Amino acid sequence: MKVIPPFLILALSSTFNLGQLAAQGGKGGIFSGRVEAVDGNNITVHHRRESKTFKIDDKTRIAYVSFLDADKEIKAGFFMRAQVDGKGRCGQLWVTLPIPEEKLNPSADMLAMTPKELFEMADSSGDGEVSYVEYATAIYRSPKHGPIGFGKSDRDKSGTLNLKEFESRLKGIKWYRVSRKTPTEWHAEFDADSDGALSKEEFIAFLGSTAHIEVFLKRADKDSSGGITVEELAAFIVTMIDEE
Repeated sequence: MKVIPPFLILALSSTFNLGQLAAQGGKGGIFSGRVEAVDGNNITVHHRRESKTFKIDDKTRIAYVSFLDADKEIKAGFFMRAQVDGKGRCGQLWVTLPIPEEKLNPSADMLAMTPKELFEMADSSGDGEVSYVEYATAIYRSPKHGPIGFGKSDRDKSGTLNLKEFESRLKGIKWYRVSRKTPTEWHAEFDADSDGALSKEEFIAFLGSTAHIEVFLKRADKDSSGGITVEELAAFIVTMIDEE
């Protein structure tokens, strides 16, 4: 088994009705979290410590993620991601069965596990497949991003992930990806000009995305030198794992 890098061990209400949503400057967006109440076509979800209410109709596209034998319905206690417009109408909805609400912090053992070992750990039923609830319980617990990533990786649309699909999904999870190498190895791989510091372009290459880049740069480049050292990258990687 892979030896865990020491630095990684350290890593380890008011309800808005539809009128209020429209009145406050058309505050739609992505609402995700636990369903608090279902009243006809009106759904209230606990989103970022607030209650958000929106409406579904016959044009709302609803994806029931990994429901398998469960009835396809929306109930209090379920989790969801809702794409809501400025008038409080939901155009796209992803619904999942209940998952733990506590933040998932990958253990030192998990950071050192192979994909097969993680798969076997997540497969609590022992049926050789990982359902969304098993995935969210053991691997990645985000009502906002989890259902979409899981659905994309479920290539055969079985509602579960086999080992190959599971491995593909792991590659999109930050804590898994950054735990595959040490900070020194990551730094050396992306320090293209070998000057001992990652430039903005090299740091973007490490991240694999420009999303929130200015925020991440400020967090990583602690001394504001314009370059990210191995030590700074190591500290930043710890925050990546902690935020997953």
